[in-house]
Order: sequence, then C-alpha cells, then structure tokens
Amino acid sequence: MTHEFSGLRIVHVAETVRGGIATYFNELHSLQCQTFGQENVHYLVPSDHRDDLIGISDANIVPFDRSGRNLASLMRLALETMQQVRATRPDIVHVHSTLAGIIVRIMLMLVRKRPAVVYCPHGWAFSRDTSWLSNYVAKLAEWSLAKVTDRIICISRNEYAAAREAGIPEEKLNLVLSGMRNERLSADPRTLNWNTPKLKVLFIGRLDRQKGYDFLIEAAEELDSTIDVRMIGSAVVSEEGDHTLPPNVTLLGWLARTSIEAQLNLADIVVIPSRWEAFGFVAIEAMRAHKPILAFRAGALPEIVENGTTGLICDPVGPQALVMGLKEAARIDLPALGEAGYQRFISMFSVNRTHEQLLKVYANVLRLSSKRLPKLAL
Repeated sequence: MTHEFSGLRIVHVAETVRGGIATYFNELHSLQCQTFGQENVHYLVPSDHRDDLIGISDANIVPFDRSGRNLASLMRLALETMQQVRATRPDIVHVHSTLAGIIVRIMLMLVRKRPAVVYCPHGWAFSRDTSWLSNYVAKLAEWSLAKVTDRIICISRNEYAAAREAGIPEEKLNLVLSGMRNERLSADPRTLNWNTPKLKVLFIGRLDRQKGYDFLIEAAEELDSTIDVRMIGSAVVSEEGDHTLPPNVTLLGWLARTSIEAQLNLADIVVIPSRWEAFGFVAIEAMRAHKPILAFRAGALPEIVENGTTGLICDPVGPQALVMGLKEAARIDLPALGEAGYQRFISMFSVNRTHEQLLKVYANVLRLSSKRLPKLAL
C-alpha cells in the first residue's frame, strides 16, 4: 500500500446490490482494502441484501432498511447517505446504479464541502427496452447530473458509446471494464447431481424483464424433449410474471455462492437471454468455470462472448432465436468453446486490471499524481 492512497476514505452507495453490483463489490473489496486500509472502505446497502456481500466484514457495511423500490426506502437511502458523509467525511462517494445515482448526487449538492463523486450506472436507464418518453427523461436526468459528477465509470464499451451518444461530456467518462478473480470458491459438495440425457442449461440472474427469463421459459417449453433448464434467482426490480413452468424447468431461487459454483460445474451451457445488458458478470463467471455461453446480441454481451469461439450469439432478441441457438448448441463441441472462454477470461477480465484502472480514476478526481500509483500484477 502506498502513502498516496493510505487513509483515503471511500463509501460505496447502492440502492440494491443483488446480482452484478454485489459481484462488483465482492471482487474489488480485498484489493481496495489492501490499498486504502480496511477501515476506510465502506458500503451503504439494503439490510436485506447484506448476505450477498461475501467476505466483507460487518464493520465495513452500513445497512439501510429497504422494503422495496418505494419512496420510503429511497428516503431512508438519502438520509443514511447524508449521515454517513457527515460522520465519516469520505474522500470519495462511489455511487452505483441509476436510482442511487439520482438520489445521492442530488443530496450531495446540498453539502457545502462535499466529497468527490464517482458514479457507475451499471447500465444506462435510457438504454433499456422501455418507452421513448421514459428513455428521454432518463437521458435528460443523466445529462443534467453529469455536471455535478466528478467522474462517470462505464463498465463496457457499449455503455461508454451510449453515454457519448446521449451527449454526456467525454471528459466526464472513463471506461473501466469489470473483472473477477481467477480463483473460484469451492463448489458445495452436498449438491445433488444433474442426471439427465438432455442438454443441461443453466440461467443465473434476476427474474426481471431485463434478464429475458420469460424467453427461456418459452424456449424450454418448445424444446421439452431435448433440454433441461435450471434457473437460479428471483425477482428484484419487479415481481415474476404469471408463468407456468414446463416440467423441464426447475426454479432454484437465490443460492449461496458455493451452490452456484456447483451448478456451474454440472451445466453444459449457460444461457444469458437478456433484453439489454450493461456488462454481464454471469458471462465471465461462466467463462471462469470453463462453460460456453448462449446470449443475444444485446448491450455488452457481444463484447464478452465471441460467437462460435467461446459461445453462441443469437439474433434477434426473442424466444425463436433462442430456440435456434439451443438447437445449434446441442450439435457442437461445447467443452471446446468453454475452454476457449476460460482463456479469454484470463486474458481480458482480471479484477486486478479493474482495480488499477479505478485507482487512476480516483487519482484523477483527487488530483493525485498518476505516476505514483501502486503497481499491481495484471
């Protein structure tokens, strides 16, 4: 740890962490603690999502009560953020996702000696498959709030390009690809085997419209005799739709990380049927586990998955393209694609690289000399 960053205080703020943001925190935490000091890295997160943060001490977590995506919960997030800023006087508030980004940045405008503000949308609201008006309002809000943000972190080239297209000034933007550690947690040995002659298809993610889980259910119903599907996750943003699951689909709910690793070991292929995706941690989790990926040509996924080399890219977004992709997956050498995916993961998605690039952003924000940044092995 260098003197330049020793003692730097940072508070990460998120309105929800379930899914990719929890993975982002879990992967970066030990590196940020080594650099800044464990006592100087804190997370303001929903109390009911605390267990999603693995290996992070209670001393580093500031919980707030969240009963859903409603006004009362958002007000508690705002008040707890202001209290933490006054109590700990952080050097940087690193805020994650759209709702937290709006609330926290507006609240910090009221602070006379405010900390530096770094914002990571983890997927632009204006890039979602929603109405023109909704996207326009989201774009206007992000463009306006960029003026009071020191730096905006884009986690994929797709997200960076969308920001530029929306008119967000390039001098506010930094591209920092997300990464993960090479090491996986040990798989839970108590996990039952997945005994079936069918293609074993695994889905991991929120059961929200964005993630396209409904497409997978439709495809599974059509391919009942040839695929067997396991779905890990539950709804976060919205309630699951009224879907009757076909007999070849099993809903497992959220599982412990060790159980997820066990399911990855058992699967033949990981399907990511998202309608839009800012990055896609599940993709690099699958690659790290030597598993091929089937995904749509949506958001950042084509940046991660090489069609025909590390997985299959389907187009257009919809159940029939997914059916065709699954039929093709049954005919090709999936283990070979999985091995190629692992090699791509090793070469491109190191969390050490993510950490070093974030340090450069922090240094720029705080006007530290980038020449004296700690050198990390990539």
